[in-house]
Parts: sequence; C-alpha cells; structure tokens
Amino acid sequence: MENLIQRLRDRRIAVTPQRLAVMAVLQSRRDHPTADHIYQEVRRGLPAISFNTVYKTLEILCQQGMVIKVNPLHAVARYDGETAQHAHIICRQCHRIIDLDWEGSGVPVLPAAALQGFRIEHSSLTFWGLCPRCQTSEPHEEDEHGDGSRTGIPL
Repeated sequence: MENLIQRLRDRRIAVTPQRLAVMAVLQSRRDHPTADHIYQEVRRGLPAISFNTVYKTLEILCQQGMVIKVNPLHAVARYDGETAQHAHIICRQCHRIIDLDWEGSGVPVLPAAALQGFRIEHSSLTFWGLCPRCQTSEPHEEDEHGDGSRTGIPL
C-alpha cells in the first residue's frame, strides 16, 4: 500500500481511500476490466462509493500515466494497471484483450516531418484480429474481462 501512496504523491495526486481502492483493484487484476467491474469490486470494501467517483479516479490515473485505457473498437473502455511498455492483441468480435511483451527500445523512429512538431509522450501498439473461438464462429458471449491473461508473449 505504501508503494501506491508514494506513486500518487509523486504525481501530486491527493491520496484518498477511494483512489487507493481503485488502484489496489487494478494492481490485483490480471485482466482489463471495465469501469463498472472496477466499481463493483471497490464497492465490496467501500459500499458508499459512487460509480462517478470510480470513473473520475480512472480518468485522473489515465491522465497521469498510472493506468492505460484500452478502447476496443469504440466498445466500453477497459483499464490496464500494467503501465510498463507492452502491446495488446484484441479480438474484434468478442473484444478479448491479451497483453504482449514489447521487446522494443521505445517508440519507433518517426521522421521529424511526420511528427509536425508533436512530442511523443505515450505510444501504443495494438494488433486486431479474430481469436481462435471467433475464427470458428462458435457462438459465445462478448468477453468482458479477456481471459484474465497477461501472457508475456514476446513480439
């Protein structure tokens, strides 16, 4: 818990029980939950917390680089507590998300003219396709959480 407190303080974010609870949930999960799933889990320990508080907390944490928002094909946003450089592979049908280790040395080199004066602060590498289940057209529900895996599959 001290590590979470220090990470918030380092970014000049007020330390509150609600923010700590949201961060603790994300740190404990190995999938990419929606704001609603995070809210349901946080409510177990803080029954009076509102969905709006959870959502605003997630947005603050995303803005500060402590959480990554993954938005598969404009579906409900999912949140990733793993901020170390990695890529995602997302099924365009069931929205399953799998983390992939990104064994690169940072952002690909882009020509200065292409940047048009932008300073890159964050990069994201996402691969889209169909998972094995969706390739066989097996009927199944949309995968809200992914399969819980952070596979560490190297690129």
